[in-house]
Amino acid sequence: MHENGVTPVDLSVVIVNHNHRPVIEKCFESLFSLPDHATFEVTLIDNTCADGTAEWVAARYPQVAVRRNQERRGFAANANAGMRALNRGRYALLLNPDVIAIPGLLDRLVAFMDAHPQAGIAAPQLYNDDGTVQPNCRRFPTPGTLALRALRADEVWQSTRVRRYLMDRESSGAIEVDWVTGALLVVRRVAIDDVGWLDEAYFLYWEDMDWCYRMRQAGWSVYRVPDAKAIHSQRREGVRRPFSRAGREQVLGALRFFRKFGWNPERAA
Repeated sequence: MHENGVTPVDLSVVIVNHNHRPVIEKCFESLFSLPDHATFEVTLIDNTCADGTAEWVAARYPQVAVRRNQERRGFAANANAGMRALNRGRYALLLNPDVIAIPGLLDRLVAFMDAHPQAGIAAPQLYNDDGTVQPNCRRFPTPGTLALRALRADEVWQSTRVRRYLMDRESSGAIEVDWVTGALLVVRRVAIDDVGWLDEAYFLYWEDMDWCYRMRQAGWSVYRVPDAKAIHSQRREGVRRPFSRAGREQVLGALRFFRKFGWNPERAA
């Protein structure tokens, strides 16, 4: 037991939801039907939803702690609130509502973290709905690299920096990476104590890269663990709708990241 008498679990799972009812039912069904032995607790952050998700979860999964926001908050602020509220887990797990867990996911992530005490953050291999691999880890980019990607110039010619950013031809096994996406990642509690929480100045996007960057600066490692697997069903709104608020926040997040860490972060990581 913890010093306060609370029985610990392996994972504190935080799910931030904003009107994702069409996909979150599959997410919860997959999570709670896992044959894995890892123990976990779950909180749902209801981010001003208007689709009845909170009521659906409370009725079908009473063991889930539902936290309702009175006003919409950014992903980092919501994830931090969830991780602070759940204090039993040896590790925290951020899980998007559009993720479907594949058996072995939790056990393999926990086993990897237990076996690699220097790992601050790890992520599984994500797949699209059609079974194709969905990239969820990268090297740190430069503004030039992102510009080439945005202009689709890399489809014709890939510079050395673009190939490095995409991790072209790198190992398909467990590997240390620069950063992983926040769609699904596990983080060590001691690493959070050392590095701090997600930067809440980001509203949406880039907070995951920022966190991984700070982890690496503090001496923690970030890993991709491909034998742990999950399906991530949706493409980012900021990519699909570049002129939406999500698209604007993606640009603002990039500016904040580069101003914070420099215009060539790959040199300092």
